[in-house]
Amino acid sequence: MSPQFVDFNGDGHLDIVTATYDGTPHVAYGSDQGFRQPVRLLDPSGRRITLSRWYDWETKGYKDAPEQGKGRLTSALAFDWDADGDYDLLLGDKEDGLLYRRMNEGTNEEPKFSGKNLPVEAAGQLLVVAGGLTSPRLVDWDQDGLVDLLCGSYGDAYGEGQGGGVVWYRNVGKPGAPVFAAPIPFIAASPRGATEATRPDVGLYVDAADVDQDGDLDLVVGGYSTWKPKERELSPAETERVRTLMDEIKKLESETTKLREAAFAATENLERSEATRKMRELYTTPARPLLERQQRLQGEVDALVGKAQRKAYVWLYRNQGGPTPGATR
Repeated sequence: MSPQFVDFNGDGHLDIVTATYDGTPHVAYGSDQGFRQPVRLLDPSGRRITLSRWYDWETKGYKDAPEQGKGRLTSALAFDWDADGDYDLLLGDKEDGLLYRRMNEGTNEEPKFSGKNLPVEAAGQLLVVAGGLTSPRLVDWDQDGLVDLLCGSYGDAYGEGQGGGVVWYRNVGKPGAPVFAAPIPFIAASPRGATEATRPDVGLYVDAADVDQDGDLDLVVGGYSTWKPKERELSPAETERVRTLMDEIKKLESETTKLREAAFAATENLERSEATRKMRELYTTPARPLLERQQRLQGEVDALVGKAQRKAYVWLYRNQGGPTPGATR
Protein backbone atom coordinates (compact mmCIF):
# COMPACT_ATOMS: atom_id res chain seq x y z
CA MET A 1 0.00 0.00 0.00
CA SER A 2 1.16 3.56 -0.75
CA PRO A 3 4.35 2.71 -2.74
CA GLN A 4 7.38 5.01 -2.73
CA PHE A 5 9.97 5.30 -5.50
CA VAL A 6 13.42 5.76 -3.94
CA ASP A 7 17.00 4.55 -4.49
CA PHE A 8 16.80 2.44 -1.35
CA ASN A 9 20.15 0.63 -1.71
CA GLY A 10 22.08 3.51 -3.29
CA ASP A 11 22.99 1.72 -6.54
CA GLY A 12 21.70 4.41 -8.87
CA HIS A 13 18.41 2.64 -9.71
CA LEU A 14 15.01 3.61 -8.37
CA ASP A 15 13.47 0.95 -6.13
CA ILE A 16 9.90 0.55 -4.85
CA VAL A 17 9.34 0.52 -1.07
CA THR A 18 5.88 -0.39 0.13
CA ALA A 19 3.96 -2.26 2.80
CA THR A 20 0.99 -4.57 2.35
CA TYR A 21 -2.03 -5.80 4.26
CA ASP A 22 -0.02 -8.81 5.42
CA GLY A 23 1.74 -6.39 7.78
CA THR A 24 5.25 -6.41 6.29
CA PRO A 25 7.31 -3.81 4.38
CA HIS A 26 8.76 -4.93 1.07
CA VAL A 27 11.22 -3.56 -1.47
CA ALA A 28 11.35 -4.27 -5.19
CA TYR A 29 14.90 -3.41 -6.25
CA GLY A 30 15.42 -1.71 -9.60
CA SER A 31 17.97 -2.76 -12.19
CA ASP A 32 18.87 -2.16 -15.83
CA GLN A 33 16.26 -4.79 -16.71
CA GLY A 34 13.48 -3.30 -14.58
CA PHE A 35 12.20 -4.10 -11.11
CA ARG A 36 13.01 -7.40 -9.44
CA GLN A 37 10.51 -9.42 -7.42
CA PRO A 38 9.65 -7.79 -4.06
CA VAL A 39 11.45 -9.08 -0.98
CA ARG A 40 10.60 -8.58 2.69
CA LEU A 41 12.62 -6.22 4.82
CA LEU A 42 14.04 -7.99 7.87
CA ASP A 43 15.48 -7.08 11.25
CA PRO A 44 19.02 -8.14 12.36
CA SER A 45 17.64 -11.49 13.58
CA GLY A 46 16.19 -12.27 10.16
CA ARG A 47 12.61 -11.69 11.33
CA ARG A 48 10.00 -9.83 9.36
CA ILE A 49 9.60 -6.17 10.29
CA THR A 50 6.06 -5.84 11.61
CA LEU A 51 3.84 -4.01 14.04
CA SER A 52 1.84 -6.12 16.47
CA ARG A 53 -0.32 -7.96 13.92
CA TRP A 54 0.81 -9.71 10.75
CA TYR A 55 -0.44 -12.42 8.39
CA ASP A 56 1.32 -15.77 8.27
CA TRP A 57 0.99 -17.13 4.73
CA GLU A 58 1.99 -20.61 5.87
CA THR A 59 -0.70 -21.03 8.51
CA LYS A 60 -3.17 -18.76 6.64
CA GLY A 61 -3.92 -16.67 9.70
CA TYR A 62 -2.95 -13.54 11.62
CA LYS A 63 -0.37 -13.62 14.39
CA ASP A 64 0.48 -11.09 17.09
CA ALA A 65 3.81 -9.64 18.17
CA PRO A 66 2.66 -7.08 20.75
CA GLU A 67 6.20 -6.06 21.68
CA GLN A 68 6.55 -4.43 18.24
CA GLY A 69 3.88 -1.76 18.74
CA LYS A 70 0.16 -1.54 18.17
CA GLY A 71 -1.93 -2.21 15.11
CA ARG A 72 -1.21 -3.59 11.67
CA LEU A 73 1.44 -2.27 9.30
CA THR A 74 -0.02 -1.05 5.99
CA SER A 75 2.40 1.67 4.84
CA ALA A 76 6.16 2.12 4.81
CA LEU A 77 8.44 4.97 3.77
CA ALA A 78 12.20 5.27 3.50
CA PHE A 79 13.39 8.43 5.31
CA ASP A 80 16.82 9.38 6.64
CA TRP A 81 15.41 10.37 10.03
CA ASP A 82 18.73 11.06 11.76
CA ALA A 83 20.55 12.46 8.69
CA ASP A 84 23.36 9.90 8.96
CA GLY A 85 23.34 9.07 5.25
CA ASP A 86 21.22 5.91 5.25
CA TYR A 87 17.49 5.28 5.00
CA ASP A 88 15.46 4.50 8.09
CA LEU A 89 11.82 3.36 7.90
CA LEU A 90 8.55 5.06 8.78
CA LEU A 91 5.84 2.46 9.45
CA GLY A 92 2.17 3.48 9.33
CA ASP A 93 -0.73 1.74 11.05
CA LYS A 94 -4.21 1.79 9.53
CA GLU A 95 -5.89 0.31 12.60
CA ASP A 96 -4.96 2.95 15.21
CA GLY A 97 -3.58 5.72 13.00
CA LEU A 98 -0.13 5.61 14.64
CA LEU A 99 3.24 6.13 12.97
CA TYR A 100 6.50 4.43 14.01
CA ARG A 101 10.15 4.67 12.98
CA ARG A 102 12.56 1.76 12.63
CA MET A 103 16.19 2.96 12.62
CA ASN A 104 18.82 1.70 10.21
CA GLU A 105 22.02 0.91 12.13
CA GLY A 106 23.85 -0.17 9.00
CA THR A 107 24.12 1.42 5.56
CA ASN A 108 21.96 1.69 2.46
CA GLU A 109 23.99 -1.07 0.81
CA GLU A 110 23.78 -3.29 3.92
CA PRO A 111 20.85 -2.09 6.05
CA LYS A 112 20.53 -3.31 9.63
CA PHE A 113 17.17 -2.23 10.93
CA SER A 114 16.81 -2.25 14.69
CA GLY A 115 14.44 -4.68 16.35
CA LYS A 116 12.28 -1.98 17.90
CA ASN A 117 9.52 0.30 16.62
CA LEU A 118 9.74 3.83 18.05
CA PRO A 119 6.48 5.85 18.04
CA VAL A 120 6.53 9.19 16.25
CA GLU A 121 5.14 12.19 18.12
CA ALA A 122 3.41 15.41 17.11
CA ALA A 123 3.08 18.41 19.45
CA GLY A 124 4.59 16.33 22.27
CA GLN A 125 2.04 13.51 22.00
CA LEU A 126 1.70 10.33 19.98
CA LEU A 127 1.05 11.12 16.35
CA VAL A 128 -2.42 9.68 15.73
CA VAL A 129 -4.22 10.15 12.41
CA ALA A 130 -7.94 10.04 13.17
CA GLY A 131 -9.73 7.47 11.03
CA GLY A 132 -6.64 5.30 10.47
CA LEU A 133 -3.44 6.14 8.60
CA THR A 134 -3.33 5.31 4.88
CA SER A 135 -0.50 7.16 3.18
CA PRO A 136 2.17 9.19 4.97
CA ARG A 137 4.07 11.33 2.49
CA LEU A 138 7.33 13.27 2.95
CA VAL A 139 7.18 16.76 1.48
CA ASP A 140 8.55 20.21 2.29
CA TRP A 141 5.13 21.84 2.02
CA ASP A 142 6.04 25.23 3.49
CA GLN A 143 9.40 25.39 1.65
CA ASP A 144 11.48 26.00 4.78
CA GLY A 145 14.06 23.32 4.01
CA LEU A 146 12.61 20.72 6.42
CA VAL A 147 10.64 17.65 5.38
CA ASP A 148 7.05 17.68 6.65
CA LEU A 149 4.50 14.89 6.87
CA LEU A 150 1.34 14.79 4.77
CA CYS A 151 -1.04 12.04 5.88
CA GLY A 152 -4.24 10.61 4.45
CA SER A 153 -6.79 8.81 6.58
CA TYR A 154 -9.08 5.89 5.85
CA GLY A 155 -12.32 6.76 7.61
CA ASP A 156 -15.28 4.48 8.17
CA ALA A 157 -15.47 2.10 5.23
CA TYR A 158 -19.17 1.36 5.70
CA GLY A 159 -20.55 4.87 5.67
CA GLU A 160 -21.86 5.01 9.23
CA GLY A 161 -19.16 7.11 10.91
CA GLN A 162 -16.96 9.93 9.72
CA GLY A 163 -15.11 9.69 6.44
CA GLY A 164 -11.42 10.19 5.71
CA GLY A 165 -9.38 13.37 5.26
CA VAL A 166 -5.86 14.75 4.76
CA VAL A 167 -3.73 16.46 7.44
CA TRP A 168 -0.35 18.23 7.43
CA TYR A 169 2.26 17.87 10.17
CA ARG A 170 4.79 20.69 9.91
CA ASN A 171 8.38 19.85 10.80
CA VAL A 172 9.56 22.47 13.30
CA GLY A 173 12.76 20.64 14.26
CA LYS A 174 16.03 20.55 12.36
CA PRO A 175 17.80 18.18 9.94
CA GLY A 176 18.54 14.93 11.73
CA ALA A 177 16.07 15.71 14.53
CA PRO A 178 12.52 16.09 13.14
CA VAL A 179 9.88 17.57 15.45
CA PHE A 180 6.33 17.62 14.18
CA ALA A 181 3.72 20.20 15.16
CA ALA A 182 0.01 19.54 15.77
CA PRO A 183 -1.90 18.47 12.65
CA ILE A 184 -3.50 21.05 10.38
CA PRO A 185 -6.39 19.71 8.26
CA PHE A 186 -6.00 20.27 4.52
CA ILE A 187 -9.05 18.19 3.62
CA ALA A 188 -11.51 17.85 6.49
CA ALA A 189 -12.96 14.44 7.33
CA SER A 190 -15.96 14.01 5.08
CA PRO A 191 -19.53 14.14 6.40
CA ARG A 192 -22.12 11.58 5.32
CA GLY A 193 -25.39 11.89 3.47
CA ALA A 194 -24.22 12.97 0.00
CA THR A 195 -26.62 12.36 -2.91
CA GLU A 196 -23.88 12.45 -5.56
CA ALA A 197 -20.12 11.94 -5.88
CA THR A 198 -18.64 15.18 -4.56
CA ARG A 199 -15.31 14.24 -2.89
CA PRO A 200 -13.22 11.30 -1.60
CA ASP A 201 -14.78 9.77 1.53
CA VAL A 202 -13.03 6.48 2.24
CA GLY A 203 -9.40 5.39 1.93
CA LEU A 204 -7.76 8.71 1.06
CA TYR A 205 -4.31 8.12 -0.42
CA VAL A 206 -2.56 11.44 -0.93
CA ASP A 207 0.45 12.74 -2.79
CA ALA A 208 1.76 16.25 -3.48
CA ALA A 209 2.96 17.73 -6.78
CA ASP A 210 2.95 21.09 -8.53
CA VAL A 211 0.35 19.91 -11.02
CA ASP A 212 -0.47 23.35 -12.46
CA GLN A 213 3.19 24.48 -12.37
CA ASP A 214 2.48 27.71 -10.50
CA GLY A 215 5.28 27.26 -7.97
CA ASP A 216 3.38 25.66 -5.09
CA LEU A 217 2.27 22.12 -4.29
CA ASP A 218 -1.18 20.74 -5.04
CA LEU A 219 -2.79 17.57 -3.71
CA VAL A 220 -3.63 14.47 -5.73
CA VAL A 221 -5.96 12.23 -3.73
CA GLY A 222 -7.21 8.77 -4.60
CA GLY A 223 -10.16 7.35 -2.71
CA TYR A 224 -13.71 6.09 -2.72
CA SER A 225 -16.65 8.45 -2.96
CA THR A 226 -19.81 7.21 -1.23
CA TRP A 227 -23.31 8.52 -1.79
CA LYS A 228 -26.93 7.53 -2.12
CA PRO A 229 -29.16 9.09 -4.77
CA LYS A 230 -32.04 11.14 -3.43
CA GLU A 231 -35.00 8.88 -2.74
CA ARG A 232 -38.24 9.42 -4.61
CA GLU A 233 -41.58 9.35 -2.82
CA LEU A 234 -43.05 5.84 -2.82
CA SER A 235 -46.69 4.97 -3.24
CA PRO A 236 -48.42 3.09 -0.38
CA ALA A 237 -48.18 -0.15 -2.39
CA GLU A 238 -44.45 0.38 -3.02
CA THR A 239 -43.83 1.18 0.64
CA GLU A 240 -45.54 -2.06 1.66
CA ARG A 241 -43.56 -3.99 -0.93
CA VAL A 242 -40.27 -2.63 0.45
CA ARG A 243 -41.32 -3.64 3.97
CA THR A 244 -42.16 -7.17 2.82
CA LEU A 245 -38.89 -7.52 0.91
CA MET A 246 -36.81 -6.33 3.87
CA ASP A 247 -38.53 -8.79 6.21
CA GLU A 248 -37.71 -11.65 3.86
CA ILE A 249 -34.10 -10.46 3.44
CA LYS A 250 -33.68 -10.46 7.23
CA LYS A 251 -34.98 -14.03 7.42
CA LEU A 252 -32.55 -15.14 4.71
CA GLU A 253 -29.68 -13.41 6.52
CA SER A 254 -30.61 -15.23 9.72
CA GLU A 255 -30.68 -18.59 7.93
CA THR A 256 -27.27 -18.08 6.30
CA THR A 257 -25.79 -16.92 9.63
CA LYS A 258 -27.00 -20.10 11.34
CA LEU A 259 -25.52 -22.23 8.56
CA ARG A 260 -22.18 -20.40 8.78
CA GLU A 261 -21.95 -20.64 12.57
CA ALA A 262 -22.80 -24.35 12.50
CA ALA A 263 -20.20 -24.97 9.80
CA PHE A 264 -17.48 -23.11 11.71
CA ALA A 265 -18.29 -25.08 14.85
CA ALA A 266 -18.14 -28.38 12.95
CA THR A 267 -14.79 -27.60 11.27
CA GLU A 268 -12.96 -25.93 14.13
CA ASN A 269 -10.61 -28.82 14.95
CA LEU A 270 -10.37 -30.47 11.53
CA GLU A 271 -7.30 -30.66 9.31
CA ARG A 272 -7.33 -27.99 6.59
CA SER A 273 -8.39 -30.09 3.57
CA GLU A 274 -11.11 -31.86 5.57
CA ALA A 275 -12.29 -28.54 7.00
CA THR A 276 -12.56 -27.09 3.48
CA ARG A 277 -14.59 -30.08 2.31
CA LYS A 278 -16.86 -29.94 5.35
CA MET A 279 -17.34 -26.17 5.01
CA ARG A 280 -18.44 -26.65 1.41
CA GLU A 281 -20.88 -29.36 2.47
CA LEU A 282 -22.36 -27.55 5.47
CA TYR A 283 -22.28 -23.92 4.32
CA THR A 284 -21.17 -23.08 0.78
CA THR A 285 -23.56 -25.40 -1.07
CA PRO A 286 -26.73 -24.97 1.04
CA ALA A 287 -26.19 -21.21 1.44
CA ARG A 288 -25.78 -20.49 -2.27
CA PRO A 289 -29.51 -20.44 -3.19
CA LEU A 290 -30.28 -18.39 -0.07
CA LEU A 291 -27.64 -15.81 -0.97
CA GLU A 292 -28.78 -15.69 -4.60
CA ARG A 293 -32.38 -15.06 -3.53
CA GLN A 294 -31.23 -12.42 -1.05
CA GLN A 295 -29.34 -10.68 -3.86
CA ARG A 296 -32.41 -10.69 -6.12
CA LEU A 297 -34.63 -9.27 -3.37
CA GLN A 298 -32.06 -6.60 -2.52
CA GLY A 299 -31.96 -5.63 -6.18
CA GLU A 300 -35.71 -5.07 -6.12
CA VAL A 301 -35.40 -2.93 -2.97
CA ASP A 302 -32.60 -0.88 -4.55
CA ALA A 303 -34.72 -0.24 -7.64
CA LEU A 304 -37.46 1.22 -5.42
CA VAL A 305 -35.54 3.23 -2.82
CA GLY A 306 -32.19 3.82 -4.55
CA LYS A 307 -28.92 2.02 -3.99
CA ALA A 308 -25.97 3.34 -2.01
CA GLN A 309 -23.01 3.93 -4.33
CA ARG A 310 -19.28 3.57 -3.77
CA LYS A 311 -16.82 4.27 -6.58
CA ALA A 312 -13.11 5.04 -6.74
CA TYR A 313 -11.82 8.26 -8.25
CA VAL A 314 -8.65 10.36 -8.32
CA TRP A 315 -9.21 13.97 -7.22
CA LEU A 316 -7.10 17.08 -7.74
CA TYR A 317 -7.07 19.80 -5.08
CA ARG A 318 -5.34 22.91 -6.45
CA ASN A 319 -3.44 25.07 -4.01
CA GLN A 320 -4.95 28.56 -4.11
CA GLY A 321 -2.71 30.24 -1.53
CA GLY A 322 0.91 29.14 -1.87
CA PRO A 323 2.93 27.27 0.78
CA THR A 324 0.60 28.20 3.65
CA PRO A 325 -1.54 26.01 5.92
CA GLY A 326 -5.06 25.24 4.83
CA ALA A 327 -4.61 26.66 1.35
CA THR A 328 -5.97 23.73 -0.67
CA ARG A 329 -9.38 23.14 -2.11
